[in-house]
Amino acid sequence: MSVIDVFHAPRDFTFSDFGTRDVSLSDGDTVMLRFPRLDASTVRALADSVRRHREETLARYSTDRIVNAIAQAVELWTDPSYSERRLAEHLIPAITGYDASMVRIELKRYMRMFRRRELLRFVDDELDCPQMLDEYRPNRSGGYTRLYGPELSFHVFSSNVPGIPVWSMTMSLLTKSSILGKSSFDEPLMPVLFARSLASVDPDMADALAIVPWRGGTVDLEDAAIGEADVVVAYGSSHTTEAIRPRVRAGKPFLSYGAKIGFALIGHEALRADLYADTVHRMAIDVATYDQQSCLAPQTMFVERGGAVPPAHVAELLACELESQQRKYPRSTPSEEESLAIQRLRSAVQMKALMLGAGPLAGACESDDDSMASDDPFVIQSRSDTDWTVLYYPSVGMADSLSTPLNRTINVVAVDHVEDALPVLRPYTQWLQTCGVALEPDRLFAVAQRVGAMGIDRICPLGEMNRAKSGWHHDGGFNLLDLVHAVDIERNTDVYCDGFDMDVE
Repeated sequence: MSVIDVFHAPRDFTFSDFGTRDVSLSDGDTVMLRFPRLDASTVRALADSVRRHREETLARYSTDRIVNAIAQAVELWTDPSYSERRLAEHLIPAITGYDASMVRIELKRYMRMFRRRELLRFVDDELDCPQMLDEYRPNRSGGYTRLYGPELSFHVFSSNVPGIPVWSMTMSLLTKSSILGKSSFDEPLMPVLFARSLASVDPDMADALAIVPWRGGTVDLEDAAIGEADVVVAYGSSHTTEAIRPRVRAGKPFLSYGAKIGFALIGHEALRADLYADTVHRMAIDVATYDQQSCLAPQTMFVERGGAVPPAHVAELLACELESQQRKYPRSTPSEEESLAIQRLRSAVQMKALMLGAGPLAGACESDDDSMASDDPFVIQSRSDTDWTVLYYPSVGMADSLSTPLNRTINVVAVDHVEDALPVLRPYTQWLQTCGVALEPDRLFAVAQRVGAMGIDRICPLGEMNRAKSGWHHDGGFNLLDLVHAVDIERNTDVYCDGFDMDVE
């Protein structure tokens, strides 16, 4: 049986006690995941270690050197035969339940976001002068500014989407922060593999990283890490992030990325006879990718009337596309609670349809039920269990909620104009994040102007909702600026200090 370590620590740090967890692979083999057993004193010792290594190495690196090291590590992942990539493609599906082909494709795309040219976009997009991370540089007010990152950042990683920890780790490294990362037992591998890649390129830099898993809600370990850190960054459910927030003392930065709701606006122009098939295919990709577990994924799609196919028929076509996606990329197995939530929602919409006199539709792409042609609510569901669900509503007033139980469960809501969707978004402002659009250019910016006012922080093409681009502002904030603090030398200070130079006239 192979043993895989799902932790990373500085080379001079040792653990004394370990636990294991067995994972069964699709080929019948079993691997053993090994992890350290921790107590609060070990967490504090880890924090001290990475902080010391940062002071000796990372804090003295130039931003260019950090960018180049990360880029070299990421470049390794562009080789299909790279050992860490092959390990990720082999084990992550077994650990998470995600389809292996989907993991392979999405990880390949995701890691390319951190190539050198993309990292430069991260830095240049937010900082007028990236060298301010290295030294005092002239600012526009006539003085000088230097940006300082945290000595230690504590990251609580989520397990819903493999690869997200790479984003968080990269942002901290670019600010020259050491990292103490808590990974999830539901996906403890990817941040460790990325740390190993960094270690193969720059082992001194990788010594400023520590990644260890422990059970969420282990208060003594979390409090030890929070107490040591200068910044706390938490990903996960709203319950997870809100449980941590009160334990971060006032004045200490706390960046939380909890559950969010995405939606799509599909104009009639995207449903022309020559375009609607591609549009529906893109809708299905956004729903199926990582089973909507990403905070970027859509839960409701607003479809405008007036196209070559009406919204009700779009819902039927989407059901067929989701069935194709299920055959190509089977959905992971949801929990019993998640399955029950999907069944309850299906039943609620079917009951609503019956009360309105329409026949509830069950099954996939195979019924001639008149409810499909009428403009009444209906449900189209997978023939097998809760693999996917399309809930159709003929108006925004019919939809009880814009959120769903996820796991490829999607609302399709008909509107006369896509702008009709905007008023119903207002109660969800604090949870909104990504808006996928399929609109002609003349409408894009007018709609974007109004959508932005609703709380959305990202607008992207339909079919790319789960694939944020480098430089985007996560939850409307900044990737680097939210991690640093600025120190200014005010103008004339240097001139005043010149007066103490005996050689100055």
